[in-house]
Amino acid sequence: MQSPILPSRAALAKRIALQFSYGQNLIHLVGGSGLGKSYLLEHFVTDHYESFHKAYIQVTAQSRDEQLQTQLLEHSFASPLIDLDLPLRENFFRLLKEQGERPLLWVFDNAKQLSEEFIAELHYLAKTAPGTLYILCASSQGGLLSGAIDIHLEPLSEQESERLLGYFYAQLPRREDPIFAEFLRQCGGNPALLLQWQSEQQMPAQTAKTSLWWRLGPALLVLLILVISLGYRYWPDATQDSLQPVELLADSQVSPQVVAAAPLQSSASMNTAKPEHVAVQLDDTSSDKDGASYNDAAAVLLALESSEPRIPSLDDKAAEMDTEPKAAMAEQPFDHQWYLNQDEKLWVWQLTIMSQPQQIAAYIHRYGLAGEVHHYYRADKGWHVVTWAQAVAKDELTPQLAVIRAKIEAAQPYAKQIAQIKAEINSQQAPELR
Repeated sequence: MQSPILPSRAALAKRIALQFSYGQNLIHLVGGSGLGKSYLLEHFVTDHYESFHKAYIQVTAQSRDEQLQTQLLEHSFASPLIDLDLPLRENFFRLLKEQGERPLLWVFDNAKQLSEEFIAELHYLAKTAPGTLYILCASSQGGLLSGAIDIHLEPLSEQESERLLGYFYAQLPRREDPIFAEFLRQCGGNPALLLQWQSEQQMPAQTAKTSLWWRLGPALLVLLILVISLGYRYWPDATQDSLQPVELLADSQVSPQVVAAAPLQSSASMNTAKPEHVAVQLDDTSSDKDGASYNDAAAVLLALESSEPRIPSLDDKAAEMDTEPKAAMAEQPFDHQWYLNQDEKLWVWQLTIMSQPQQIAAYIHRYGLAGEVHHYYRADKGWHVVTWAQAVAKDELTPQLAVIRAKIEAAQPYAKQIAQIKAEINSQQAPELR
C-alpha cells in the first residue's frame, strides 16, 4: 500500500491542477533524480480529475513513437482504429470526430526520452485540440518543452524527511542523535537516499542484561547432582558402622526382611567364620532407616531421568516443515489466487487502477460490480488494479465490451494478458521513490 503523500507534495499537486484551470494545457515537472517525480505523477493521476479519460505512460529509452501513440489513443478512445503511418495529430482528430469530444489527461514520466517529433505533436495538440486536453510531463532536465511552464520539485525539508522515514520505519532515533542528524543532513531531502536508512546497523543495539541467576544456575544444578550421587554411593557404608553384631544359629529362623537388610560379609570373613555360627549385624531400627534412605535416593534419580528434555525426532521436524509451505500457500491477498490459477495465455479487461483498497471497494459499490470483477495488488507500483472476472482468449475479448459498457458507461477498458498480471503480482515492492 502507498504511503500518505507529504504536505509539500500535496500542495504541489494542487498547484499543477490550478495551472491547468488557468488555461495552461502543457506543464513540465522538473526535479532531480530520486526526488519522487514518479510518485507525484501517480498520485496526481489517481486523485485528480476523476471524470477524465487518463493515460499514464512511463517512457523508456526503448520506447518508439508508434508505441506511445498507440498507448495514448487506446486510453483516450474506445477500441480505436489507429493508422500508424499517420502522425498523432491526424489520428487524434479523426477519432475525436468519430467518437466525440471528451476531457483528457495525458501524463508522461521520464519525458526526456521523448523524440523531438513526438514533442512537436504534443505542442500542436495542446494548442489546437478542441475540448479539454491536459498534458503533464516530468523529467530531470529543465527547458525540455518549449512553450510549457516548468514547475520545479524541491527537496524535502528536515521535518518532512523525518516524517517520510516514519511512514516506513516503526522505530527511529531522536532528532538530537548525532548519527541520525548527520544522516538527514547528508541526504539533503532526497527521498531515495532517505529510504536507505538501515536501522539495525545505524542505531545502537540494546543488549539485554543477563541476570546472575542464569549464570550460576547450570553450575548449581551440576553441584546438586554430584551431591545426590555421592550421598547415594556412601550412605549404606556409613550406616553399616552403627549396626550391632548378633550371632544367629545356622538353623534359626530369620525373617526375609532381616536377611535382605543385612549387609553381605566379605569373602575373607566368610572363610574365617565358624560353620555352625554366622555373624550377622542386625538391628531393626537401623534396617528401617537404611531401606528408607535407599528408597529416597532411587526416587531422586528417577525424577532426574524423567526431567531430561525430549529430543525431537526427524519425523517431528519433517512434519513441521511440511505444514509451513501449506500455510504459506493458503495465504494469498485479495484475488491473487484466482489469477494464479488461470492459464497464462488468456486475457482479461483491466477497468481501473487506484492507490487504496478503500477506493476499489467504493468503485465496485458505485457501479454494482460485486462478483463480476477481480482485484489484485501490483507491489512495484503500489497500485490496486481491477479487472473483469472472465478470462478468455484474445479473439473473444470484443463481445465483453458491450457488457462492460452497459455496467460502466464511461469505461475505457484495457486488455491485459494473464501472464503479465502474474508477473505484476509477483513483483517486489521497491521502497525508494523515483
